[in-house]
Amino acid sequence: MKIISIITEKGGVGKTTTSIHLGAAFSERGKKVLLIDFDEQRNLSKGYKIEKTFPYNIKNFMDKTGDFRLTQRGENLYILSGSREISAEDYQRTDLRERLNYLNSKFPFDLVIIDCPPSPLNGKMKLGEIALCSSDLVISPIEPEEYSVDGINELLPQIVRIKKDFNPGLNLLGFFFNRVNVRNRRFKTFSPLAQQEGKGYFFSSMVRIDESVETAKTAGKTVFQIAPKSRASEDYKNLANEIIEKIF
Repeated sequence: MKIISIITEKGGVGKTTTSIHLGAAFSERGKKVLLIDFDEQRNLSKGYKIEKTFPYNIKNFMDKTGDFRLTQRGENLYILSGSREISAEDYQRTDLRERLNYLNSKFPFDLVIIDCPPSPLNGKMKLGEIALCSSDLVISPIEPEEYSVDGINELLPQIVRIKKDFNPGLNLLGFFFNRVNVRNRRFKTFSPLAQQEGKGYFFSSMVRIDESVETAKTAGKTVFQIAPKSRASEDYKNLANEIIEKIF
């Protein structure tokens, strides 16, 4: 079982969409995947049209309450739905990892993807902190703009801190450019700066802007389902293949 946190320190970068599409792409490659909605906003659950009244969620999982239940989407893809009631203050840094290790002993997965909240990591007990203390790997989507370069500089030392103080098995797998217009002047300006700041932690794959992503989101589906020959479908598959090559 490899546990991957998808995290950014700002919202609106496509973190949840990335989680959904990587999960689907991995499952299509034959990997058994668990997607965890670890954000109190429940955006991943909303993306899969899972109602907030669903009888089992991440808070039940963490609290060891209720009857264990996942939502299944396809042969190899499962979702642990989110909860607006989840609060980092109720848990220790290692609680999620302990629960996942127990789950894996009963119901093993190849990959667990944690969709984290978009908030700064600063050493305080937040859901993102718990997720990274429980993960093996970190992936971060960024947009090719000035503030994303700043985000790289802020995220890298936090990963080093968590690795040193709490989770020696944690490693940054990489950053990738998301919602890219390769002809845009901003991309041409900031992509080399971002790659320089990223210290070699960049995937060669990137995800281009594609209206089919928003169409799929509205329908509660993936671009693989509604537009399998689209740019985004090709890009997410390439990214997933690159990730699998790195970790298996």
